[in-house]
Amino acid sequence: MDSKVILYGDLLSQPVRAIHWFLILNKIPFELKQVYLGKMETRTEEFKKLNPLQKMPVIKYKGQIFIESHTILRLLAQEFKLDSFYSSTDVFERCKVDTYLDWHHLGLRCNAQSLFAQKYLTPKFGKELYNDNNLDAERNLPLGLHQIEDVFLKGGANKFITGDTITIADLSCYCELEQLKGIQYDFKKYKVLYEWMGRMEQLEGYKESSVVINKVANEK
Repeated sequence: MDSKVILYGDLLSQPVRAIHWFLILNKIPFELKQVYLGKMETRTEEFKKLNPLQKMPVIKYKGQIFIESHTILRLLAQEFKLDSFYSSTDVFERCKVDTYLDWHHLGLRCNAQSLFAQKYLTPKFGKELYNDNNLDAERNLPLGLHQIEDVFLKGGANKFITGDTITIADLSCYCELEQLKGIQYDFKKYKVLYEWMGRMEQLEGYKESSVVINKVANEK
């Protein structure tokens, strides 16, 4: 049975980038099968067979299909025994990571993704792709950014989201924030966050996983 990871998705997608980056960073053999977000290819009958929820990312590994990015990141970390990213032995360290991942969607993604959709995805691809009605996204986003700085990075005492070691929480968080570069969001006023982002950008795999979103940023 082929043990190579097959990743289905588009690097314009935050959760796809997080998994793509994780695979490169940890030198896990994989193949990216492009599913174009702008062409709404997640809505095809072929893709529905992979994920009836019609969302990316999807991975195929050892003959099985897995969906939802945080589930996939946990799976890969445990399958490839990458305990520093998500511990298989220390429940307390694992809970620190899970705390961020549980917070992520309502704490950050609901506003970051909405803002990116409103200012880039909808104007470029139309409301049929992404019709977002979260009109408070831009106003509410700073609260989440301050919480990352104060609660997770502990005002700069933590080098990474849960401490001094990078975990899957950092990849998920960074890739969510990174899409805002595509709309020229100014992170410099968030000093702790900005410095953490700089550390993340030094990691192997950053450039390869960010090529699409950086191209978007340079379009402006």
